[in-house]
Amino acid sequence: MFDGVRIKRRLSEMTQAWFWEDMFDAVSDYIRSRSVWVVVGNAATFLSALAGLTYYWSRPFSFAGYAVVQLACLACQAVALIPVLWPGGATHRHPRDFSDLHQSLTVATICGSWVFGAYPGAALLVFFDVDANSPPWAAVFFSATALTIACVASLITATAVSDKVSKHHGEASGLPSVSGRVDDGDSSVADTGGFDSD
Repeated sequence: MFDGVRIKRRLSEMTQAWFWEDMFDAVSDYIRSRSVWVVVGNAATFLSALAGLTYYWSRPFSFAGYAVVQLACLACQAVALIPVLWPGGATHRHPRDFSDLHQSLTVATICGSWVFGAYPGAALLVFFDVDANSPPWAAVFFSATALTIACVASLITATAVSDKVSKHHGEASGLPSVSGRVDDGDSSVADTGGFDSD
């Protein structure tokens, strides 16, 4: 009974103009935010690898073609790194938030591509007894490799620069850096322990 009431209330809300105005505002705010670059970059990386897979599925593999796919994946990951490297001075989010979002989505892109793409594709090729020297095998292997190399390079870059960017952002905005917040937490724990012992 309560489920029916909730469904009717939800349907009645969807007929109101304010519901769609709020929905449009939320979507437009997200699209204008810097976080969308992380999503777009990782999605484009996957699509670039998928395009390479499709193109070389029935064509002989060439290292020049692999280089094109690899460069495309790296360029897309560079787009995903934009909020991490340049979080923007006016943003209300800490650069560490962009770094965490980038890490989560990039790891999900790698794992999802291998778990739901490369491994099942290879299993199907084995099941249908496709020749190991045929183009489909090369297409699957090198497309997955290009995506993985680009994502790993992006993760390494984000890890190497995120602390520096966070520190610079904290100095510019007057906010404490990540290391400063950690040090303050450690000192407070030590002071509390000393007080209890007394």
